[in-house]
Amino acid sequence: MRTDYTQVFQDPVAVAKYAENTYAPGSFSSIVSRRQEKWLRGFVRSAFPLAPVHHDFACGTGRAMRMIENEVVASHGYDTSEAMLAKARQLDSPGALHLIGESGPLPRRESIVGEHSDRAALVTAFRILLNVDATVRDRVMKFAAEMLPDASSGFLILENHGNAASLRHLRAVFGRLDTRDWFSELSHACVRDLLDRHDFELVALQGFTMVTQGCYRNAPLAWMSRAVDRVATSSSLLSRLATDVMYVARRKA
Repeated sequence: MRTDYTQVFQDPVAVAKYAENTYAPGSFSSIVSRRQEKWLRGFVRSAFPLAPVHHDFACGTGRAMRMIENEVVASHGYDTSEAMLAKARQLDSPGALHLIGESGPLPRRESIVGEHSDRAALVTAFRILLNVDATVRDRVMKFAAEMLPDASSGFLILENHGNAASLRHLRAVFGRLDTRDWFSELSHACVRDLLDRHDFELVALQGFTMVTQGCYRNAPLAWMSRAVDRVATSSSLLSRLATDVMYVARRKA
């Protein structure tokens, strides 16, 4: 598994490629992102009586912040890459952007929330867990625990965009892997263990694509693949088999 994710995106060229190619209009990632946005906005409306404060760890180009613009009372993005934060500013991501270290002290809740200290929080960590090592994953969770001190303080949403129980895994079993691709996998058990070790409990999970990225690139399969995904991911029933999964968690009571 490739674990130099954070170092790669210190490079403005890599950041530009990520923002402009990976999330180009009509791309697999942009289609999945639109599904995530629709679900996430609905989740915020239903889960929080009052608009929460949003904390996006490893915010990158600010995608998650833009997803729920106007659904939160304040938004904060945190990243170790100034190049990523510069792109987030260029894309007019709402809220405050914070450059943080790869190690050392993490932001404290009291110093961030200010006038909104009475509001619950939504903490998101998208596209970070899969391609980092255990130390970084623990750092994500320590940040979440700081912003969500107890069970009533809000929710954490983690993204796993390489679910080991998905159809994508068949490529690893029966296909030829190109080591230039980041074919990393993360199991539900690993995510559950991560949550449990940091005193979080899993509340729900939601999948966003069942088929593989290659199916979206294949013209004869593309239309059918999108149709299958729209149906299969319209509820959480098949989410455990999805390639891209969101885990909703909160602190244990």
